Order: sequence, then structure tokens, then C-alpha cells
Amino acid sequence: MIGVPRTGAARAALLVGACALGWLKLISLEACAHAQAPMGGPADSTPPLLVAIVPDSYAVVPGFKDRVRFQFDETISERSTQGTVTIYPLDPRPRVGKGKRELRVRPRDDWVADRIYHLRIEPNVQDLFNNRIEAPIHYVFSTGAPIPENRVGGTVIDRISGQPLRTGRVDFVQMPDTLRYGTIADSAGAFGLSALPEGDYLAIGYDDTNNNRRADDFDRSDTARVTLGAADTLALDFRVFRHDTVGPRLTEARPVDSVTVELQFDGYLDPEAPLSTVNVEVFAVADSMPVALDTVLHGWSYTAWRDSLVRVRAAAQDTLAPADTLAPAAVPAPPAVRPPRQGALPAAQVEGPLPQRSIYIVARERIPAEAHVVRVRGVLNLSGLEGGGEASFVPESQEEPPPPPPPPDGRSLEGPANRRAPASRLR
Repeated sequence: MIGVPRTGAARAALLVGACALGWLKLISLEACAHAQAPMGGPADSTPPLLVAIVPDSYAVVPGFKDRVRFQFDETISERSTQGTVTIYPLDPRPRVGKGKRELRVRPRDDWVADRIYHLRIEPNVQDLFNNRIEAPIHYVFSTGAPIPENRVGGTVIDRISGQPLRTGRVDFVQMPDTLRYGTIADSAGAFGLSALPEGDYLAIGYDDTNNNRRADDFDRSDTARVTLGAADTLALDFRVFRHDTVGPRLTEARPVDSVTVELQFDGYLDPEAPLSTVNVEVFAVADSMPVALDTVLHGWSYTAWRDSLVRVRAAAQDTLAPADTLAPAAVPAPPAVRPPRQGALPAAQVEGPLPQRSIYIVARERIPAEAHVVRVRGVLNLSGLEGGGEASFVPESQEEPPPPPPPPDGRSLEGPANRRAPASRLR
């Protein structure tokens, strides 16, 4: 063995060598921590392709204790693992590991026997060239329970605008165990979920405002209670809105013409709830003389009736007929209580009228140009809560009003109307 003298020069040489080795280690670690695309060669524009899953999709594996492995055809980036995987029944913090070409997933605690699991991988998985997978990966397997062949699908729609709620969430909470399965609606507001355990569910469609994957009180939401069998196929439409805790309050009465007054509220009203003159009374402030009302209309119904009058009068002018010579039969009636689907809208939109904050009252004769008070009761908002209030107004316009709307087909608008089904309904 050759000894190395412990001279100052030798110690200096050893120190320099140690420093060099240290720098090499740091450089090596830095290179490992920041994986980069290889230099040279043609650019890769193809996202990673899922080539295998262990266990197989829809496999029943009693006593399973290992990790589920998602294997890809190329190296995947370290950045693919953060917030990428969700396990249902909902596990808020699953364990996600990464190999060179695979993701390894298991619950925070452990797999539970005789349970059906759903795993969803978001389209965040990417290769070293930043090519991401194009769509989420949905995977189902069981630790013992048979996997049913049922399916639930439908749409999540903004009740106020009638537009699809993009990336809206849908949860199915199994009762009474409160196991939570779920999925995310696509850009058209459509969702689909299959292979749910048989049983009773509270189904919730909602806008996950704070991204906590749960429907909070302040989230726009809609619910339905459903029962799923082993081979059932169900269709659900969720019409989400922010739920009120109090009924609607009248805030303003605004004259439209000498017989029509718009009543404005502080929240959206149920556009399909029946209205009649029983809900409204108008009287003069000076002598409490009541004003006889002809009808009370929702905003959408009044607008449709008003527009139809405009078309009739325009047609009369085109034929050089004086507008005041129109026969009463030529005046169109208001639309039916439940209007047809809005034809020019995408398929995922709401059937029927959209909610508004106003209703309209139409008097039988001109309202005198003096101060009046209007009192409202029994109007419903979207949450089904009753409200009303009181407001004063002075008719300002004395122009000739349109004739009051005659009842359609001899039926009175004031009669009872069939209420629609709840906002969430099973089709």
C-alpha cells in the first residue's frame, strides 16, 4: 500500500479534489431534478400514449393491496403528477408516484374490500417535449364487489343564462354511507358516469367556485334524488343557480304606459310559477280607490305578447291599413303558460323561459295620473320561496296603450296552472 504524505501541498490537493467531486455531484443532482428534452433529432409532437393499466380496467381483484399502474409509451415529465389523479369514492389526497414511463396510484390510507373504485387522470400528463394527453383517462376496478353496467348522463346548465356550464361538476353521493362518486362536465355542459354501485343517491350538479370538489352553500347548484339499479340508464339535467334563503322583495314599480306597470324584484323569479290578479292589488293613494286589473304576466310572457302586437301592426302598415282599424280578433293572445323549447339555441340549453326579475300588470282601463300603491304577495323565486312587497308609482305616460291581452282559446290566464317539476328532474 502506498501512503500519501500529509504535507500541506498534499492536503491542498486533496481539498481541491474534494471540491471538484462536490461540484460534479451538485451538477449531477441538478440534471436529475430538471429533466429536459434530449438535444437534436426531430421534434416530438405526439402526446404520451397509455399502453397498459395494471390491474386491467373493470377487473375485480379481491384483496387488492398494491398500486394501480398507468403505463405510457414514453418518458413522462415530473410535472405530470401534481393534482393529476382523483380517486372515487372521493379521496382528497391520493398517493401518486412516478416511474420513468408510469404513474403509480393508491389511496391515502388503503384500498377497502368489496368496493368499486373510479380513478380519473386529468389531461396534465405530458412528455419531455410538453405534449399533453388530449383527454381525461377514466378507469374503474373493484376490490371484490361486482361491477354493474349502469350509466348516468346529462347536462349541467346555467339556469339564469341558459348556457352550458363548462367544467361544472357532478357528484353522486350514495346514501346512507355518503360515499361520493363524481365527474366533470365538458365544454358543452355534458357529463357521463357509469359503473356506479347500486343504491340510492343524492345527485348534485354545481359550479365548484373554490375548486374544493364539494358543493358549498354559496355555489350555484341543483340536486335530484335517484335510484340506480345494476343495468339502469338515467338522463339528468341540472339547472344550476345560486339558492336564496329569503323570498323575493318588490323594489320598484315602473309605469310602462297608461295601463301597464313593470314590477321589479331583488332576485330572479320562477318564470313558470302561475301568476294572477290574486297576487297583486293596486289602489290610489288619495282615496284608496282600487284599480281593476286585467292580467299579470311574467316578463317573458309580456315580451312575447308585446312583440306579437308589433308584428301585427307592422303587417297592417305594410298593407296600408290604418292601425286602429284592426279587428279585435287580429290581436294575438299571450303565449301559453308553458312555452315550447327555444328553437334557435344549442341542444344543451334550458327548455322553456329564462328567469327574470320583473313581472308586468295590465289594468282594464287607463290608470289615473296620480300616485298609486301596488302590493304584491305570493310570487315565487327560483328556490320556491314566496315573497312580495309594496311600492308606489305615478303613471307618466298617457299614450295609447296596446289592448289588454285576451285569454288564449277562451281560457283565463288567472286560472290555476300546473307547476313544472322541480328544477332537477329525471327524464
